[in-house]
Amino acid sequence: MNWLKYIGIFVMLLFLQVFLLDNLHWLGLVHPFIYLWAILMLPIELPRWLQMFIGAAIGMVMDLFTHAPGIHMAGCVMAAYLRPLMVAGYVQDIDRMKGAITITAIGMGNYLRLLAVLVVVHHTIVFMLEAFTFSHFGFTLLQIILSSLFSYALILMFEYLRKNT
Repeated sequence: MNWLKYIGIFVMLLFLQVFLLDNLHWLGLVHPFIYLWAILMLPIELPRWLQMFIGAAIGMVMDLFTHAPGIHMAGCVMAAYLRPLMVAGYVQDIDRMKGAITITAIGMGNYLRLLAVLVVVHHTIVFMLEAFTFSHFGFTLLQIILSSLFSYALILMFEYLRKNT
């Protein structure tokens, strides 16, 4: 994937996240974060340090718009750090793979598992840092579960739309 296309997708995701999805809070429980898709789509051949740097930059941009210093950055850096490990665990022929991680590149089952792990890890970090207490652990856990499910569904929808265009 060329960098201009990737930057365009990120700008679109950022626009959707900031101006639409950040304003949709159902009962304070569901907070979908689709910008995580930008980290998942990074080219496989990028070194881990660059993936983590890009993840930090994406998280920092989200922190600037949401006035949450470091929360999204921590989740994005962890997702970017785990991504190569997860890809290596799920993809057998990783040495011949080039370009972005997509459903067609790694297979539907591998993509679904990779996406699930990254979304849950990211959301767990974001919501646990946001709460910064265990006194309302049930509410925080419900936020993590519902937001992860909704984000997972939205990212799959966007990936399916991208695949078919």
